[in-house]
Amino acid sequence: MGSDFLFIDDDLPPDASPEPTAPEAEPWRILVVDDDAEVHAVTRLALGDLRYKGRRLELLGAMSAAEAAAVLRAEDNIAIILLDVVMETDDAGLKLVRFIREDLGNLAIRIILRTGQPGQAPEEDVVLAYDINDYKSKTELTAKKLFTSVIAALRAYSDIIALETNRRGLQQIIQSTDRLFEMRSMRQFAAGVLTQLSAFLRVKPDAILCAQRGTPDGQTAGDAGWNSGALPDGSIYVLAGVGSYAEAAGQAGAGIPVGLAERIATAFRSRQSHYGQNETTLFIRVPDGNEVAAWIHTDRPLDEVDRGLVEVFASKIAISFANVSLYERLREANETLEARVAERTRALEDANAKLERLATVDPLTAVWNRRHFLELAGAELGRARRHGRRLSVFLLDLDHFKAVNDGYGHAAGDEVLRVAVSRAREALRTSDQIARFGGEEFAILLPETDLAGAHVVAERVRAAIAGAPVAVEGRAIPITGSLGVAEWDGVEPSIEQTLRRADTALYDAKQAGRNRVCTATP
Repeated sequence: MGSDFLFIDDDLPPDASPEPTAPEAEPWRILVVDDDAEVHAVTRLALGDLRYKGRRLELLGAMSAAEAAAVLRAEDNIAIILLDVVMETDDAGLKLVRFIREDLGNLAIRIILRTGQPGQAPEEDVVLAYDINDYKSKTELTAKKLFTSVIAALRAYSDIIALETNRRGLQQIIQSTDRLFEMRSMRQFAAGVLTQLSAFLRVKPDAILCAQRGTPDGQTAGDAGWNSGALPDGSIYVLAGVGSYAEAAGQAGAGIPVGLAERIATAFRSRQSHYGQNETTLFIRVPDGNEVAAWIHTDRPLDEVDRGLVEVFASKIAISFANVSLYERLREANETLEARVAERTRALEDANAKLERLATVDPLTAVWNRRHFLELAGAELGRARRHGRRLSVFLLDLDHFKAVNDGYGHAAGDEVLRVAVSRAREALRTSDQIARFGGEEFAILLPETDLAGAHVVAERVRAAIAGAPVAVEGRAIPITGSLGVAEWDGVEPSIEQTLRRADTALYDAKQAGRNRVCTATP
C-alpha cells in the first residue's frame, strides 16, 4: 500500500471540501469490512475530516463478512461499504455482495470492492458477475483515489436516495390526495391536509392551516366561517389545526401566537412559501382565486427533495380546495333549496287541508256540510246492505229561526246555530254523524241503530237544545227544534229516499206544534 494513502490530497473535488453545516446534520455512514485492523485505521485517518454536502462521515467497522452481515441487518441507512474480498474465506466478500443485493434487497448501498489479491478475483469476472459499483486493488488505492471513489459513490447514493424519496413522496401524495378528494367538509378536508403533509414530511403533526377573508384580488374565500362578513377583509381565519394548535380551528387569527400569525400573514403578502430551520410556511394559491397558507413545525430544514415534494403537494391540493369549496357552496344551496321546497310543501299541504275543510265542513258550525254527509251516508248504507245492519237518520230544524234573525240580528242567529249544534253533539253518540243541510236544518246519521233507538237519540237531542235559552249580548233567546226520524228499510237504493221520509216526519212534527220528535212510517 503506498504511503500517500495516509494523507489527504489538497486538490479534492469542490463539494468534498470542509464547509459550514447545520448543527447535528445526519452523517453519511460508511461500513469498512476488512480482516486487517491496519486497513481500518488507515481508512479512518484518510476519511476522518471529509465532508460532503455539509455532512460528515461516520465510519462503521466489521472484521469479517459475517460480522458485516449482522451490521447490515441492524442498520438500513449505510451509504457505502468498503469491502475486502478475501477474509474468513477466499470469496467471503463476494458472498456478502450477493447477500446485500438478494437477501436484504438493498440496491441503494454503494459497494466498493478492495482486494489485496486481485488474481483470486479478476476484475472483469467480478464486475460482470456481481452487482458492485467499483473495484480497486489495495495497491492502487491511494488517498486521492480513495477520496475520488468515496465522493463518486456518495454522489450516486445521494441521487438514488433522492429519487427513491421522490418516488415514495409522490406515491404518498397521490394516495393522500386520493383520500382528501373523498372529503366533502371544508374543516375535515383542511385537517386532512395537515395530517397528510406531516406524514410525508415524516414529522409529528404540529401545524395550522389558515385562509384570508379578503384576498388581494378582491376575492373572498369560500368557507362560511371567514366569508360570513363577521371578520374584516385581510384578517386570518383558522381552517384547521393539529397538535398544539388543534383547538384553534374556527377562530380568527387573534387566537394563535402573534409571531406565528405574522409569519402566515407574510406568506399571504408575498404569495410565496417560506422555509426556515425548523418550520415551513406553505403558500397555496387555489384556482378559484382564494388563497390559503399552512404552517408546519418540521424539526429540521427541508432539503431540496422535501421542498419539491411540498410544492407538488400544494399544487395537488389546491384543486381539491376549490372542489371542496364548490361542493360546500352547492350543498348549502341544495340545503336552502330543500328548505324552501319543504316550506312550500308545508304551505301547499296547509292550503290543501284548508280546501278539504272548506269542501267538507260547514264554516259556521264546524260540522259536515251536505255534500260530505251524503258521501258518508252512502258509504254507511253500502256497509249496512252488505252486512245486514240497521241504519237510521233524523232531520233537525230549529223552530221559528227566521224570527230570531229578524228580532235579534243575524249575528245572534249565527250564535244560536252554533249553540244548538254544540248541544246536539253532546247528546249524540261518538259514532253518529251530524251535518248542516242548509239554513237552520241539520241531518244526523245513526249507524247500527233501529227506528226505536233513533227516536231515543232524537229525543235526547231535542231536550238538550230546548234545555235553556241562548245568551247573546245579555239577552236570553229561547230555542227549540222539531225532529223527523226514519230508518232505512233495507230496499231503498240510496239514503236520499230515507231522508225524504225523515223530512215528511219533520213536517209532521212542525204541524203537531213543534219542539217534538216524529217518526216516519216504515
